[in-house]
Amino acid sequence: MSIKQIMEPRSVAVVGASRNPAKLGAIILRNLVNLGFKGCIYPVNPNASEIMGLKAYPSVKDIPDEVDLVVIAVPAPQVPDVVRDCVEKMVKGVVVISSGFKDIGEKGAAIEEEIVEIAGKAGIRIFGPNTTGLLNASKRLATTFVPLSGLRSGDVSIIAQTGLFAGAMLEWLVTSQKFGVSKVIGLGNKCDVDDAEALEYLGDDPETRVILMYVEGVRDGRRFIEAARRVVGRKPIIILKSGRTEAGSKAALTHTGSLTGSSQIFNAVCRQLGLIQVLSFEEMVDLAKAFTLLPLPRGGRVAIASITGAGSVLAADSCVEHGLTVAQLSSRSLEVIQSKLPPWSKASHPIDLEPLVENMPKAIEAYKLALNTALNDENVDSMIAVLLAPHEYWRESKFWVSDEELVEVFTEIRRIHSEKPLVTHLMGAKPAVNRWTEILEEIKIPVYPSIERGVKALATLVNYTKTRIYLQ
Repeated sequence: MSIKQIMEPRSVAVVGASRNPAKLGAIILRNLVNLGFKGCIYPVNPNASEIMGLKAYPSVKDIPDEVDLVVIAVPAPQVPDVVRDCVEKMVKGVVVISSGFKDIGEKGAAIEEEIVEIAGKAGIRIFGPNTTGLLNASKRLATTFVPLSGLRSGDVSIIAQTGLFAGAMLEWLVTSQKFGVSKVIGLGNKCDVDDAEALEYLGDDPETRVILMYVEGVRDGRRFIEAARRVVGRKPIIILKSGRTEAGSKAALTHTGSLTGSSQIFNAVCRQLGLIQVLSFEEMVDLAKAFTLLPLPRGGRVAIASITGAGSVLAADSCVEHGLTVAQLSSRSLEVIQSKLPPWSKASHPIDLEPLVENMPKAIEAYKLALNTALNDENVDSMIAVLLAPHEYWRESKFWVSDEELVEVFTEIRRIHSEKPLVTHLMGAKPAVNRWTEILEEIKIPVYPSIERGVKALATLVNYTKTRIYLQ
């Protein structure tokens, strides 16, 4: 059975639902209720008649209606009996939240094999065990035991082998990023559904544009390669692979029972397929932000504008180090900039914003002139701007920019130059940088905490554009 019906269920039962708010089953049920799951919810607990205002049932087979998905949050030794009930009820899929299977050794592995055999004979699909399971933002479905206060729907989807990572990553994205999440598929021990099948589903999912993967080990390498090859030309696949060292491999084995395999082979496969590898969660978020907020560039020629000379130099160095080209602005563009500079300053590229600010009535006018001129230039494919986010004590100076001016000017820049990526790095006091970040990313202009990270994001967009062209 395809996992599509399970990822998009009409009804969910939670086995282990509890009246104790600290229990995992209670958190899972509360997430479903509070997020407004678009379907029927059935708590299952033999010792309760009602939980959170919902009628509770002694077992899955006692539920009178059809059940598409069952979330299991009871101790591992009880799971086989629950799966047998699911067979009798003709459930389509189960998410086994519980740990204590092959992740703890032979005894747990035997229980895992038992549930695979029971479910397999009935055609029931299993996510997990040892996972937080699934999220589908458009259906308001979440089986995670990480408490969620809300969801920002978007077009980024996540495949994660470790459940808590998926839950914690989701919580971070929801509370800190302007782009939203479409799907999360937590695989855990991968006793049934694995990376390749999840990738196939997301490749065909119209609500997913960008796929993030946390991988400890790949069970079926051939199928994974085939799935990735079909998807990568349409959607970027960003992979964080752990277990790259002997110590990491041992940790993966004890954590999810995963054999990580050769990192050298995995790296070679990723390069060959055009998959995007990252080494940290922060880098993964950086690239997700770039792919969701920005268009793909036509080429690798980057314009640079900076409020400081150091910013210009660092951005130019970073462009070259990441395989990009510092754009050569046309003579017409340089003439436009020169017309607004003081007599002692000469227009050049990278663009030095400070003399423009000094010579123009307002800083926002200097930013508008420089960015529009550079982005209008036919020799420019993308741009990075290093700007000063002024704190209140700058209010009486030329460097002051009000929130209203910032929104108006950068919304217009984004609208006019929607086909060219623009990234920014902000300098200044933390409160001002935080405020500007909120404003700019709300209008789909990403802000990066360093110049190098912003340039690397642009370089990744350029390289992925080449991958797509090559695969077409």
